[in-house]
Amino acid sequence: MWERIIQAIFPDRCLGCHAFGALLCPTCVATCPAYHGAMPHLGVTAMHVQFVYAGAIRQAILLLKYAGKRRIAPLLAQYMPAIFPHQRVCYVAIPAAPARVAHRGYDQAVLLAQALAVRHGGWVSHQLVRVRNTPTQAKLTRVARHANVRGAFAWQGHAVGDPVVLVDDVCTTGATLHEATAVLRDAGMTRIAVQVVARGLVDC
Repeated sequence: MWERIIQAIFPDRCLGCHAFGALLCPTCVATCPAYHGAMPHLGVTAMHVQFVYAGAIRQAILLLKYAGKRRIAPLLAQYMPAIFPHQRVCYVAIPAAPARVAHRGYDQAVLLAQALAVRHGGWVSHQLVRVRNTPTQAKLTRVARHANVRGAFAWQGHAVGDPVVLVDDVCTTGATLHEATAVLRDAGMTRIAVQVVARGLVDC
């Protein structure tokens, strides 16, 4: 209720053109560069990255992660296609560190996974958990990123029989996704895809 009142008094403005009405208008999204570069070598069935991590998309992800703009998650999800069309799919978010979730009040990757599940008719599993807090990856080298997330995740409970789509907001070197997909395979999942909103312009 309070969010609707705030929106009525202070309506959203597009991050790209600053027009009133939405945080991301379709016209500006259409001008955001799609990602067509190389993908990390994860050994998965499929991987899809929608955008380059720049411009209005970068601003939107930063607001989602750090400014409490939860409603950006479904806005981004509407531009992300179904990887396993016409199939029941389990969406699994890359879990953030518990301290970060406690500080923000939510996990942005979980919000994205939930939005994708609603949009494409799937469901969300929370069985992938972070068992070790790790420093942020942002300022680490490629080698240090892989070492930083090694052993950071675990799968709790039985394997999922449906195709699994691992979801995250941003991919850089792919170190986090590599570690998480390895955990899913060790837990018994065989049909694994990865779906990410955006990727930074770095080599795989």
